[in-house]
Amino acid sequence: MDLDQVSGTTSAFYTLHSCEADIALYISSMLQKNGEAKNESWKGLLADNPTLKQRLIEQGMGESSTIEEISWDDSMLLFLCSINIDEEGKPLAIGESLRREKFGRFPFGNGSLIGYLIEFLRPNSEVKGANQIFSRIIELLSKLSSFNNLDDYSEPRFTGGKGGMNILGFLSLEEVTEIRKLLSGRNWSVASDEPLDGGVRDAIKHFLAMLKAAERIDSGIMHREHL
Repeated sequence: MDLDQVSGTTSAFYTLHSCEADIALYISSMLQKNGEAKNESWKGLLADNPTLKQRLIEQGMGESSTIEEISWDDSMLLFLCSINIDEEGKPLAIGESLRREKFGRFPFGNGSLIGYLIEFLRPNSEVKGANQIFSRIIELLSKLSSFNNLDDYSEPRFTGGKGGMNILGFLSLEEVTEIRKLLSGRNWSVASDEPLDGGVRDAIKHFLAMLKAAERIDSGIMHREHL
């Protein structure tokens, strides 16, 4: 993969990439460690994933490199290790081009479709257990929008990387399926003060199309912001 391919060049644009969420979560946890514990975790990751090791060698990482010897920042390391790539070695985007465009350029605020849903979704009071279901929807959206540590989605952690690499969050394939099912039903309603007429429903329509595309290839998703 050419590193120039992952440099953000478009303002206020968001993409969903195919990713191995288990690896992304492992790396996120590993990067919080120090010293030998961090190195041992890194060695274990490469030993268990020989194709990942080969990919990183092709990107210029020496075979015996310790984590400290790698010059990439945390955001780039997370991206390059966990992202799925196509036959040309480019990051594998989710969904067809029109859906990607609709997802990436939502016409409100900072352009984040996920952020719009978090702000203007409401629980459907006609559904049993609505508040609990709604809380889970928001939890998954927040994880995708502002992943920090496990169970802490207060703010993005992997932003400000090389070339404007801003990783906002990721979901596993199981979580992709879960939120797709939750949003496909009657588990939500719309805030009375929603600024865009039909905005939530339109956003969910496009988001569901992306989720289904991820499921078709048995993939987790990574949410990336381009600045």
